[in-house]
Amino acid sequence: MAIKVPRTAIIIGAGIGGLATANLLAKAGVAVTIYEQNEQAGGRTGLLELDGFRFDTGPSWYLMPEIFEHYFELLGEKVKDHLDLVRLDPGYKVTFADASSIKIHGKESQDRKTFEALQSGGAKALDTYVEQAGYIYDLATKHFLYNNFNKPSKLLHKDILKAGPRMAAVAGKTIDDNIKKYFDNQKLQQVLEYPAVFLGTSPFKAPAIYSLMSYLDFKQGVFYPQGGMYTIIEALVSIGKKLGVTYEFGSGVDQIITKNSKAIGVRKQDGTKAYADIVISNADLHFTETKLLPQHLQTYPEKYWQKKVAGPSAILMYLGIKGSLPNFEHHNLFFADDWRGNFEAIFDTKEWAKTASLYVCKPSQTDPTVAPKGMENVFVLVPGPAGELSQDRLETLADGYIKHLAKISGVPDLAERIVVKRLFGPNDFTNQFNAWQGTALGMSHTLRQSAMFRPKNVSKKVKNLYYVGGNTVPGIGLPMCLIGAELVYKRLCGDKTSGPLPVLPGLRGEL
Repeated sequence: MAIKVPRTAIIIGAGIGGLATANLLAKAGVAVTIYEQNEQAGGRTGLLELDGFRFDTGPSWYLMPEIFEHYFELLGEKVKDHLDLVRLDPGYKVTFADASSIKIHGKESQDRKTFEALQSGGAKALDTYVEQAGYIYDLATKHFLYNNFNKPSKLLHKDILKAGPRMAAVAGKTIDDNIKKYFDNQKLQQVLEYPAVFLGTSPFKAPAIYSLMSYLDFKQGVFYPQGGMYTIIEALVSIGKKLGVTYEFGSGVDQIITKNSKAIGVRKQDGTKAYADIVISNADLHFTETKLLPQHLQTYPEKYWQKKVAGPSAILMYLGIKGSLPNFEHHNLFFADDWRGNFEAIFDTKEWAKTASLYVCKPSQTDPTVAPKGMENVFVLVPGPAGELSQDRLETLADGYIKHLAKISGVPDLAERIVVKRLFGPNDFTNQFNAWQGTALGMSHTLRQSAMFRPKNVSKKVKNLYYVGGNTVPGIGLPMCLIGAELVYKRLCGDKTSGPLPVLPGLRGEL
């Protein structure tokens, strides 16, 4: 049978997944057009410029550098030619409820001393725990993250079978369960458990396999691209333009056009239509399925989502601060006293805690270009329950969290020193990104919503319709969305391997 290679492709949404997919297709000779409802690329990885401040509006941790390097290499590019990366030291600072603090450096000698000081035998426990995390990370990278799970026999690879006994130790356990096998000190438990938030879940619910996140912190380290995280988006767009990708901003889509259960184009919000051989949606998957397709063509209808767990939403604060903030590092975590209760409020009782755990980023620590001289650029993230939140309630909560931050950070006049302030909350995630339940991250990484159990990146009911982004495989985060782009490409070129592509092959998949 003759194989029909796509000549043209439409991508809905210019988030990092959409941009990354567009570049891979364009490199293979496909004419790609991206339609984005907002006026800038990046989606959640956006840019806000106010009064001389340059705020990254979303992701602020540059992790898994080898994933970025691999992606750029597929395009014949090098990360160093586009991003000026700095390894942060310390990687981050943690302040506990009793006002004590530690710093995580991502350097073995320093971090072992820190853990040993808090728990006798803590250094050795850290060695063992991080070794296990690295083993899981290596297994995941080779056999799960780059896997579309369209060839079940690949899960019988000798590496996976060999890993059986070791993986049995974490099977059925949560991150919290696993960590408590190694650490009885609550502060160390908190340090190792908090990354679950960035997976859109709780350490009391997340599968223990996600302990692999600790390998990133303690072995690979935390990086920062000078100029801010948005330089990643600018790099992808720059490469895309060189490859011939067409971008239409301020051009939302309100319908995927189908014919005989086959995607043939889109209808834009202005009523005009555009046609292509394939359609790839980087828009929120719930929105794509329930709003852009008729019910009989929905692979994931509303009843599907009613049984799923949304990740947390968040209150985001972009603050310009007068003067210096020496008490803050580049990345800062402030932990609430009621650790478990804080997570239960987010995921179970759906309440905004009065004294929540906070994440604070001060990129001006590393990068003088993101704030005017004599000022600090501060980004505050307060995770909270998915769902609506009125503007009045948003502002009241934000004021309370700023007051709390001023107290626990040792900067009592913090509020008085704010010269620029912009808030972003659950309703904004819904309005700007069509986010399901106003979630900041997407579908939570519970066991039943991870790996082969996560929504597939191809429609079961509409031919030539594909998906990329945090709600599909492999999941949440910038590196995951880059991998997601490669997974769509592998679908199109018929590649069923479980690892990363060594090269970018020509498209050969049957449409």
